[in-house]
Amino acid sequence: MELKEIKGDLIKLAKEGKFDVIAHGCNCQCMMGAGIAVLMRENFNAHKFELEHISHRADINKLGQIDFNTVNRQTGNVIRNWNSFEALYEGLIVVNAYTQFHGGANLDYEALQLCLRKMNAMFKGQRIGLPMIGCGIAGGDWNRVRHMIRQELVDCDVTIVIYNR
Repeated sequence: MELKEIKGDLIKLAKEGKFDVIAHGCNCQCMMGAGIAVLMRENFNAHKFELEHISHRADINKLGQIDFNTVNRQTGNVIRNWNSFEALYEGLIVVNAYTQFHGGANLDYEALQLCLRKMNAMFKGQRIGLPMIGCGIAGGDWNRVRHMIRQELVDCDVTIVIYNR
């Protein structure tokens, strides 16, 4: 596993093709109203993924799950045909990782660890871009989270993008 930390803009780098997969932490309340979630919603339609449907609001079963789609990295539209030219050359996998039940400073470390483990299994060998997941609004301890990333994403090429304002 290679873990790099860089300063920059995760969304911009993803649109430039620097990553195969990007992920962010979500709560289980179907709210993407603050932090990087707003940018994931605006740029990649992350609020339209299956587990963000209102019927899944406040569903405790989402905790520790990942929900993802392949989207066009420029338009944010979901790519339905994974074998298409568009998926091959313009596709970006965007992951909603359900790392906390409620919004605010409520990171669930066990849920984050499960999400990371699932991402490692699903995206082996891929270039994964992450924010300081769970350490913004969710209030997690970055040293603890970094250790979990190293422990769980062992088969991935991971870049942590520290937002450069």
